[in-house]
Amino acid sequence: MFEEQFAQVPSHPPRPLDALPGLRFSKAISRSALLLPLVFVGFFILIPFSIAVSDPTMRLALGPTRTAQGKVLSVVNVSACRREGAHRIAYAFSPEPGREVRGTATLCEESPYYSIGAGDSIEVEYATGNPAINAMRSGARDDSPPFFLIFLMPLFILAMFSPMFVPQIRELLRARRLFRKGNLSVGTVVFVKRRTSAAWPGWPGNSSADVYVKYCPAGGESREATAWCPNDWLVYNLVPGATVHLAYTEGKPDRVALLEAFLR
Repeated sequence: MFEEQFAQVPSHPPRPLDALPGLRFSKAISRSALLLPLVFVGFFILIPFSIAVSDPTMRLALGPTRTAQGKVLSVVNVSACRREGAHRIAYAFSPEPGREVRGTATLCEESPYYSIGAGDSIEVEYATGNPAINAMRSGARDDSPPFFLIFLMPLFILAMFSPMFVPQIRELLRARRLFRKGNLSVGTVVFVKRRTSAAWPGWPGNSSADVYVKYCPAGGESREATAWCPNDWLVYNLVPGATVHLAYTEGKPDRVALLEAFLR
């Protein structure tokens, strides 16, 4: 099968990967199959950035800031800090002469500034260019969302979709290595077994099969090995006893590359 095409493949390594177009990474996973995961990953990448833009605490933590001396205007007892006693303070500061900006902060009992009162001085941190975004320099309760945990959400999405792509990429890398550095041989098909792959509702995912072949390495005895085949047309046309072309290495002779699967 395909004797004319394989006659042009170099018999000795290292071989150029361009000799088999199917070994390109773009052939392993179709672009349409990547669309759904990319939409989910892009959506969850935007979540941390949207929170960082809208949450004042995040803007203070990630953006350029300045500090100024402020004064406590009032202190009110509130129920916060896991339903324990807390103080809600209102303060004012001047980011520039002639301009006053006000803010509030919640102090829990463990805060070193819990006992401050009206008229006391505090240090205020504010966003450069927008003093309305401000907070006490230290000691106030931090109500910001767990930014770094949210930032990991795209990684969780990638991990969820990885079973759909990692097996194909791993097998392609093995086939590229075997073809480039391994030995070539002719074998015969023993049987073909469909491989179960992960899928998403409404999306079939990538189909592939394990082709069990028998071949005889140079100077060795006949042995059986397994080859990965992502080509559905080829799988349907492989019958027991069909002649196929293989690439293998002496280190792992039980895993071979089926070259017919990468002709296109």
